[in-house]
Amino acid sequence: MTVNTEPKTPFIVSALLAVGAWQACAITLALIGWVNTLGTGVAAVVLAVVFTHLSGRMGGVAGAFWAQAALAFSLCGKWMVIAWAIEKWSLNAVQICGLVWGITALGYPIFTQKMDRALMVCASAMALFFWVFEDHPSLALYMETAAVLLFVVAYVLFFVPNENVRPVAWGILPACAMPFVALLLGEVETSLPLNSLILGLGLVGVYLWRARKHFNVCLAVLILVLAYLTNVGAVMGVALLALAFSQNRLSLKIAGVAVFALSLVWLYYHMQTTLLVKSFYLWAAGIILLAVYAWQKRGTYAR
Repeated sequence: MTVNTEPKTPFIVSALLAVGAWQACAITLALIGWVNTLGTGVAAVVLAVVFTHLSGRMGGVAGAFWAQAALAFSLCGKWMVIAWAIEKWSLNAVQICGLVWGITALGYPIFTQKMDRALMVCASAMALFFWVFEDHPSLALYMETAAVLLFVVAYVLFFVPNENVRPVAWGILPACAMPFVALLLGEVETSLPLNSLILGLGLVGVYLWRARKHFNVCLAVLILVLAYLTNVGAVMGVALLALAFSQNRLSLKIAGVAVFALSLVWLYYHMQTTLLVKSFYLWAAGIILLAVYAWQKRGTYAR
């Protein structure tokens, strides 16, 4: 078995390489010319393919730079082509959705960067929400339900061992915030009260599928109670934290903490009740989380 002894590029070096690659992308596109948006976008995509090939053949700092350059040229080129098509042909919502989905599907096997794949999947999911909301405004009530179902799909994909599927899960996660952004902007006035329960049942189903004979009824009940006492975002955050601790993944821990904290703030300030009742809900949620932590620690899952 071959052991990879090549040292990992430090974070500060990776950050500087990313800044340099994006600056090189901007200067190159400016030199090619911003007038012909389609030609410039296609040229950027072609360069991204070349840089992706170079990054795969080189290691160390050189390979990291070409990977960042491939990401910059790929994203800029794709979005320039999409913007040109929308402006040239005055595409409607369903056509924009089809265009973004088509570019995502065609580019997924070509561009191997996880960030590239995740961002394009996110754009596809956001385009789907935009199409439904634009052409079927009566379905806006069910946007949060759709986000809940998408989150369950992403949660299942995190259990798939194939690394090519992982960017799809990461791309779906931020798209799940689309209904909440619409609610914040006043575009959607209400949501279904059963969404938290739907999410809780979906997560319990995933847990049952993964645990099987080791399924713990108490933990499943705690998930459902938490779904009843808090909101959809808080349940999503707790679910991400549970997955992060079980797989010991730092990226999921950061995402889980961010989603859970923001959701609790949202819940606290938008509850139409007294401060005493708000405090009770937060206290009950804290007790539930401590109980989950104690159970995981006893099962050597907590870190």
